[in-house]
Amino acid sequence: MTIPVNPIPSALGYEDADAGPGVDALNLQKHYGEERAKRLRDDGNDQYHDISLSPKFNFFIKDPWADASAVKDAKTLFPNNRCHMLILGAGWGGLLYAIRMIQAGVAAEDISIVDTAAGFGGTWYWNRYPGVACDIESFCYLPLLEETGYVPKQRYASGEEIRGYAEAVAEKWGLKERAVWLTKAERMVWDEEGKEWEVELVQKKDGVEEKVNVRAGFVACVNGVLNWPKLPGIPEILDFEGDVFHSSRWDYDVTGGSPEDPSLKKLEGKNVAIIGTGATAIQIIPHLARWAKHIYVVQRTPASVDERHQRDTDPKWFQREVATSPGWQRERLRNFHQHLTTEKQPEINLVNDEWTSAVGMVAIAGNPSGPKTMDALPAYMEKLHALDAPRQSRIRTRVSHEVHDPDTAENLKAWYPTWCKRPTFSSTYLASFNRPNTTLLSTPTSPLSLSPSSITVDGTSYPIDTLICATGFRAPFTGSPAQKANMSIVGRGGVDMATAWGAKGPSTLHGVMDTNYPNLFLSGPWQASLSPNNLFNVDVLAQHAAAIYTYAKQRAGPGKKFSISVSQEAVSDWGQQVLMRSPPMAAIVGCTPSYFNVEGALDKAPPEVQGVMARSGLWGKGIEDFVGVLEGWRGGMEGVEVGVGV
Repeated sequence: MTIPVNPIPSALGYEDADAGPGVDALNLQKHYGEERAKRLRDDGNDQYHDISLSPKFNFFIKDPWADASAVKDAKTLFPNNRCHMLILGAGWGGLLYAIRMIQAGVAAEDISIVDTAAGFGGTWYWNRYPGVACDIESFCYLPLLEETGYVPKQRYASGEEIRGYAEAVAEKWGLKERAVWLTKAERMVWDEEGKEWEVELVQKKDGVEEKVNVRAGFVACVNGVLNWPKLPGIPEILDFEGDVFHSSRWDYDVTGGSPEDPSLKKLEGKNVAIIGTGATAIQIIPHLARWAKHIYVVQRTPASVDERHQRDTDPKWFQREVATSPGWQRERLRNFHQHLTTEKQPEINLVNDEWTSAVGMVAIAGNPSGPKTMDALPAYMEKLHALDAPRQSRIRTRVSHEVHDPDTAENLKAWYPTWCKRPTFSSTYLASFNRPNTTLLSTPTSPLSLSPSSITVDGTSYPIDTLICATGFRAPFTGSPAQKANMSIVGRGGVDMATAWGAKGPSTLHGVMDTNYPNLFLSGPWQASLSPNNLFNVDVLAQHAAAIYTYAKQRAGPGKKFSISVSQEAVSDWGQQVLMRSPPMAAIVGCTPSYFNVEGALDKAPPEVQGVMARSGLWGKGIEDFVGVLEGWRGGMEGVEVGVGV
């Protein structure tokens, strides 16, 4: 099979996307496989330190933004130690769950939102590194734009704008006083007789812990998918005597500057190493290169870096071209999703950015035109590679054009399909490597080591004053919601969630409720669906949960205490429906190691585990099909069981 592309010289010995008039697809995939093999490690996901699970690393997740003296005591925020609806997580997911419940008739004063942070925003609260911004168009990403009338300042919103907007949204819906900060849920146990949850909360202020036991009628677990930072598993990391921090807890006392002004003046005269070249690092590195004496960029796998095309928003243009009529934001998102298909796309591209040309992302997001059986998978994979090869060729070609040193350019080229790692977008990252003070240390196979004053890569030591770990977060597709929140959830009949999900996978209906855990709303992604815009994913489930709550309340009758659960028959059927639509999701097998495939662990799973994974995974026909299924189901609410108390 040969795929037409633009002819560009290549150092490889075959016709690939960077050489000659066509692509030899078999050789291209062979090269992909060779590059993947270099990065596979026997320790897989264990090559990282999970900061939150190891006391000796806890200082890495200390909150640099909290003013504990301004935070109210948790016990004063729960009159009679009760609340009607408890939401775990004050990021955008938690806000959306709260707002959709308010729109369904729950009073704001009956909602409590718990978070270990001291402000709204979730990932946008924690991540305030220089250059932080969203890679999804702000007109799609920022929710509730129609309801608030807010006009995003730029096409891709900065982290500060997103965090500020989260605070404004919380204010608008009366949620500012409903937040319980610096507080974490440690354990939840279902009380069948009382039809409510017993929740143990722990608030930490200035190193002092205080436990608060609360009884909650309903709980929403909305802790996010990228929330617990991880460190590279370098044995000597605690022996390094310079400054060291994780990118999600940026230390401006070390670097200088602030979230509003990324002038990193304290790095002048300093040698800095940054480990990682993912979506976070490509935003940070241009700023480090501008200010530091020298920076060493430690790379395992190159990022796939496309154009960004940032621009300011003209309010008149926004009203004329974007916010044209009621329902404009939902229609824009629908159009965005409709470009993630291997079949005919809409003639009009409302968003028209590089995401909408990344068709290969259907391998992660699901595809309405994907294979229906595993027998059809080989032909489907051939089609995916054919569609994806020109895009990846263009991105590798861009590296050759922008990076002057040929060896550095070759090491910055992404040799894997689009769907194997989250695409990145930058207008400044690649050019940073043309600066004389920027050195790429590409080390796909060799372990790293540290001395008190240097980092060693491939046997060569480099003196450094500061080490920044842009190594991401705990893999989002591992563990139950309880494990994702570092807590224990014990449901009906004493069923522990971590144990139950670990043995047989989730037993949910639509990814929003598990049969063993009444009155507990989940936020995916298990047995649900996925968009590159994660806020849309969680909002779909928030609206679904609110609809289920409304139905159950009406069934129970005025003033009645009630419980909501889903039948075993319904969850078994849903698991089978997910399984039947799972073949398109098998495209992730064979990818270069990343958090998408749990550092290659998904490929090693035995057949019986792969079956559980397929039944537990994502809706293979994509997010818009998933939304249609949910909206159709809400006409009858089949499988919802309502228990009525006194």
